[in-house]
Amino acid sequence: MKSSEIRMQSDAQADGARLGSVFTAEHEIFRETCRRFYEKELEPHYLRWEKEGKGTDKEFWRKAAHAGLVGMAIPEEYGGPGGDFLYNLIQNEEMGRFVGGASVGAAIATDVMTTVLVAHGTHEQKQRWCPGILCGDVVQALGLTEPGSGSDVSGLQSRARKQGGDYLLGGNKCYMSSGDKADLLYVVAKTDRDIEQGRGAMTMFLVDSKLPGVVAKRMDTLGMRASSVGECFFDDVRVPADCILGTEGEALKTVLKGTFIADRTIIAARALAVAELAFGLTLEYVKNRKVFGQRVFDFQNTQFKLAEMKTEIAVGKGFLDSVLRKIVAGELDPTTATIAKLWLTEMEYRVADTCLQLHGGYGYMTESAISRIYSYARVEPIYGGTSEIQKVNIAKSLR
Repeated sequence: MKSSEIRMQSDAQADGARLGSVFTAEHEIFRETCRRFYEKELEPHYLRWEKEGKGTDKEFWRKAAHAGLVGMAIPEEYGGPGGDFLYNLIQNEEMGRFVGGASVGAAIATDVMTTVLVAHGTHEQKQRWCPGILCGDVVQALGLTEPGSGSDVSGLQSRARKQGGDYLLGGNKCYMSSGDKADLLYVVAKTDRDIEQGRGAMTMFLVDSKLPGVVAKRMDTLGMRASSVGECFFDDVRVPADCILGTEGEALKTVLKGTFIADRTIIAARALAVAELAFGLTLEYVKNRKVFGQRVFDFQNTQFKLAEMKTEIAVGKGFLDSVLRKIVAGELDPTTATIAKLWLTEMEYRVADTCLQLHGGYGYMTESAISRIYSYARVEPIYGGTSEIQKVNIAKSLR
């Protein structure tokens, strides 16, 4: 049985459990559109992208936009469909059901930044950037993490000095999904006023990557070999004051607060999808692989491991569905989103690790699908805030 067929069986089971839940008929139509697109435009090409070592090409984005997978949050007045947050979640969840998704990583996930532009951008900012996003000509990336500050956002060192009516932006951002290919960079820095206000004050700027002084390069990663992960350098980049997104000094309190909740929920949903994919591939493998004259599946140890993974996935699915119901009701709090990200990504990695073990030596070969899934799953407890930081945030809610 092909991996795509295994994935489709898993999808059918997942959808059956969710019928009548938070997803509407329109959401399910969009889900099917995502699957068809990834089947056609992702799975046949990720091996080539890995070999070329350049990540996804721009044509992939344009095709994704043409298929309606990009800019779902953009309101009708700016040419978009005006979709809700669940469309972004479905888009990422479905990519997690493909082996190519594990190789590409969070590429198309950066479209979640569109929701930030829609929520906090001015009319002029939306008019400038929305058309390009909708046609796939504008790829977006969040510039938050720095070499010296990752999960501790308030420790960033990038500076934006006021000069006349502009700001001179300086600093270095790294580990940016699509950062090496992005046209629009959401860069978080501290202005002179932010520094005076103290820890926690920072400002987000919309930066055109073509501006003089912006230099971007691709970063090589342990997994996600077809991914686009970049590092950007800003050498006194002159950014007009009208490129501030939201209010000066309020990036962490307003813009990023909502982004963290959305990002952690999306990561959690994708983690569940990846775990289901790994489990389905492994179940098929152990039923066909023979050792000492019997199937690997027939050993009690294998059955116990499969039972444990099946249980963890089922628990994760139930919890995620409760999180999605809170989203629809407008009741999702930061702590619950953090718990979802922490538990589901750790579960995803446990499942991927066990699945690779059950594949034996073949699982360690880069030609195997499970090796790609494993290397991707390893970054999930780091990406979007490490598990340790998530625990710190959860502990704060107990005070």
